[in-house]
Amino acid sequence: MATQTQTKPPGGALGNYLVEVRKEMRKVNWPKRQELISNTVLTLVAALIAALFIFFADEVISTALRFIYGS
Repeated sequence: MATQTQTKPPGGALGNYLVEVRKEMRKVNWPKRQELISNTVLTLVAALIAALFIFFADEVISTALRFIYGS
């Protein structure tokens, strides 16, 4: 029975890890530039809308509580 030996990259476990990372990074399907830009803009707009909603909800609640407690 023949045994198969694997050659280990220099650097031991760290070297092996880096080799595997490089292999996996080649498999990644990176987005095109235009897709990246449009997704970034969409994310920023969604974050801005969420922040404005939270701000206005906080202002309404604060105003209501000030009115109730007379401060």
